[in-house]
Amino acid sequence: MSPTCSEDGDNPAAALEGPFSHLPTELLIQIFVSCCRSGGPFTPLDLGTVCRRWREVCVSSPHVWQFIIVSTLSRSISSIRSQAELWITRSFPLPFDVHIDLTDCEALLPIISYFLPHIHRWRDLNITFGDHTVWKTSPTNFFQSSECLELQHLDVQLKTPVADDRNLDAENVSFFSCTVSTVGQVSMEIASSYLPSPGSLDPLHFTSIDIGESCLAHAVRSPDLLSFLRRCPNLERFSFRGVCYEEGVLTVSPPVVALPRLHTLILDSTCIQRSVLSHLHLPALRALHLRQLNMDFLLGSYHITESGDSDDEAHDFSQSPSSDHHTGMGIRKLISRSNPPLEILNMGLSDMRTKDFSWVFDRLPYLRHFAIVGSDMSDKVIRLLKPVPIGGGEGEVNGHPQEMRVRLPQLETLRLVSCQQFSGDALVDALTARVHYTDIMTPNQTLSRVVIASCNGFRPNHEEELFWHLRNRLHVP
Repeated sequence: MSPTCSEDGDNPAAALEGPFSHLPTELLIQIFVSCCRSGGPFTPLDLGTVCRRWREVCVSSPHVWQFIIVSTLSRSISSIRSQAELWITRSFPLPFDVHIDLTDCEALLPIISYFLPHIHRWRDLNITFGDHTVWKTSPTNFFQSSECLELQHLDVQLKTPVADDRNLDAENVSFFSCTVSTVGQVSMEIASSYLPSPGSLDPLHFTSIDIGESCLAHAVRSPDLLSFLRRCPNLERFSFRGVCYEEGVLTVSPPVVALPRLHTLILDSTCIQRSVLSHLHLPALRALHLRQLNMDFLLGSYHITESGDSDDEAHDFSQSPSSDHHTGMGIRKLISRSNPPLEILNMGLSDMRTKDFSWVFDRLPYLRHFAIVGSDMSDKVIRLLKPVPIGGGEGEVNGHPQEMRVRLPQLETLRLVSCQQFSGDALVDALTARVHYTDIMTPNQTLSRVVIASCNGFRPNHEEELFWHLRNRLHVP
């Protein structure tokens, strides 16, 4: 049935005549809701152009705006954001359904970001790509836990979301998933060829984010990674797993990103560690995990020269001198900028120069656990663990033990694995002197567990001698 309008019917402000003019507002709303369920993305706007009454009914009824249909066909991301904001506002305070019809997979994360701040109002989420279903949730998945939903984890896989036409033969095309735990914690996984620009994103309030590169074609440059992190203000844990992409020399410095809540940072298999570490402000960082950062090839020089970039005066052997330099300088800058209360430093196949170990050990007063695997650290680094007399000299002063300075004064756990350059004699000397002093002077801040594994310089005689001083605190697998 077509509505019959007055002679001013083409004017949205005109009064409506005919059968529809006599319908109660409640019934008219039900009709509009039915139209919006089966109509196109802009049905509520189209209905509002018919006449003044219809417009007033549409604008004043949240039920009409509960069905949000987003199509990316010939749409800019800014127009999609405007649509999302309008529908979310006008449907308030009711729950809403979201249907996203994708023609461009890369637009998914930005679009999802517009709705995430209102996830407690989500009732249904339906994502399609062409004729294929990417994701569909039951209305109860979100809404039954709406009062306590928490954006916990986002996993971004940098790869081609739909690799080839063979992927479209399946009934479902999977480059997005979402789960809600029984306590309302929301986790999402999404595949994208690249990280979206920060201007296209609304803030992502996840507390944990993993980003993983799949191949060099989808490697991310440090400025783009840091710009993305600026849109993650609530981040408490961040993990980045790369593919050893060497980004070359930057032309300008990346932005400094402040993540005041971040307590755990993981960098794995990347060559951009210096740029990333140097441009993060992490005042709450407690755990730093560096994995597989050792590279046996020359990394590009950093775009600026900083204090500490000079050659290492120790001239110690290293199989990965270039990456050692980048890792050490990145950690230096992170500590200088953030002064974090770091308690855990775990370096797996990640190393530094001797001068960097010295600089870092002098500035981590709260470190409790230090583990390193596959390091070329020399005896000079091991000796840094030995107490040093304040003011120089040795032994007693006026019959009293001389006050000593202990680097890493709160260190409880030390784990050395596959470190082949230091000698057993240096390790025994350093740790024996340390526990003799700390066991007496700071018994609540002394080594409680020492693990030495697959270190060729540490032989059975060293194990026997060190056990005499550490007893059950020593573990040699």
